[in-house]
Amino acid sequence: MYHKRILNASRVRKIQGSFSWIDHSFITGGFLRELSAVEILLYFFLVTVSDRNGSSFYHDDKICSLLKIGLVSLGEARDLLVSKSLLAYEYPIYQVLSLPPQPVTSTTSEEITFGQMKKIREALK
Repeated sequence: MYHKRILNASRVRKIQGSFSWIDHSFITGGFLRELSAVEILLYFFLVTVSDRNGSSFYHDDKICSLLKIGLVSLGEARDLLVSKSLLAYEYPIYQVLSLPPQPVTSTTSEEITFGQMKKIREALK
C-alpha cells in the first residue's frame, strides 16, 4: 500500500480569489462514467468559472472558443447535463447543481437530436 505524501510542498493548491470544487462523489458515485467527453469538459469548465452558488454567465461563443468545441456540441452537452440533473440553464445563466443521490441516466445524443432536447426542455419549464 502506498503512503500518500506531498510531492511538491511549494506548489500545494490554495483557494485564492475565486471559489470552486468538484464533489468527490462525482467520481466515486458513478457520475463521471455516465458523461461523454464533451459533457465532462463543459461540466469541469462550469465548475471552474462558477461562483459559490454554482452560477456563471459565460456567453456560448466564449465557451466554445475556450473549450475548442462547436456551438451544436455545446448545446447538446448542456442539454444532456440538464437532463442528468447536473446543471440548470436559463439563458444566459448556467448553474452547476448539487449532485443528485445517484446518476440520472438519459438518452444519448445519438438517439435524440438537439432540436428534440430543446422541445423537451421547453415542455419542462
